[in-house]
Amino acid sequence: MGLRRWLLQTLAPPSQVSAPALDLLSGPTGHVELPALAGIDPSGAARPWSVARLEAILREAAVNPTSATLQAARQARHCLSVFWLSAPSDQLELLYCSAIGALQRLQLEGPLVHQELARDEKAWCYQLQQQLDDPKQKPRHCNLLLALMPYTRPRQRCVSSPLDVLPDWLLPDYAAHCEPDLPLQEPVALLEAASESPTDSIASLQPLASRRGEEAMALFRDEAALSRMTSLINRYSLDAEDQDVLEELSGLRCIVAQLWLDIEPTQAQGLYDTPVGLVTRSLITANFGQELVDDQDQRICAAFSAPESPESLIAMLLFYPAGAVTVKDTASLPTWLERELETLQ
Repeated sequence: MGLRRWLLQTLAPPSQVSAPALDLLSGPTGHVELPALAGIDPSGAARPWSVARLEAILREAAVNPTSATLQAARQARHCLSVFWLSAPSDQLELLYCSAIGALQRLQLEGPLVHQELARDEKAWCYQLQQQLDDPKQKPRHCNLLLALMPYTRPRQRCVSSPLDVLPDWLLPDYAAHCEPDLPLQEPVALLEAASESPTDSIASLQPLASRRGEEAMALFRDEAALSRMTSLINRYSLDAEDQDVLEELSGLRCIVAQLWLDIEPTQAQGLYDTPVGLVTRSLITANFGQELVDDQDQRICAAFSAPESPESLIAMLLFYPAGAVTVKDTASLPTWLERELETLQ
């Protein structure tokens, strides 16, 4: 993905900012005309916000990129940028491994990074880049980079010698967005799971579901279907013996697992940042993996004895109880998946 050089312009006085402030804590996005200014507060003052609200805004912009949704995403982007600037530097890794880090990655995969910056956004970026280049700001280096990255287009380099100056937890996402050609160490070795040798391989049981590829992905772009999935998982958490819920979730699990088995390794992180990843995580954290509803579920579980890739590991986690799957060497995993496993197990 190429990155054009963007021109920096002077920030207009606050009195000229006419865009209304967006509610980042609750409520609908609403219709906002895209002005020349994004309506951000150049002082970096904190605003009330919630992770769920920002996630909803960013996902809406990704699914339906209109002037209104992109304008809302611009204000959400600035809100998160301000958060990174004020976050404690010694807690950045922990925060980046949380739902807040997932928001950051959602921005980098969304449409906004391909859009031109408004005048006030350009001035904000200029301010961040100037501080990032200032040796006196070295203790805040990661804070500044996290605040700046969502404002940069793909392949736009932000720092010099990233292999030397960036921490391991940030380097993969920086490379993926800013410098895809950066030589990172590739995952090596295979994964091992705590289970007995299967009589069948997972390949011999595929397809796990009749809906695959684009037909399956269409389900996760449908708001009504997504609401139904969320409702089913919530109902399971309240009543794990509801047979109708078990059967529907078993079918959903097979669709999700097949999507993971069908993708290329380079697509894994991108898929995890879509609603497919959200449903995957919800099924695993709800411990639906302990439910083998029918004979097919039991065969699939047994066939997942030795996953051969990170993608098959994710699919496998859907069919095992929490804590039943162990990874012999987490160094063989992509960094983003290693982080997720720490929160899922």
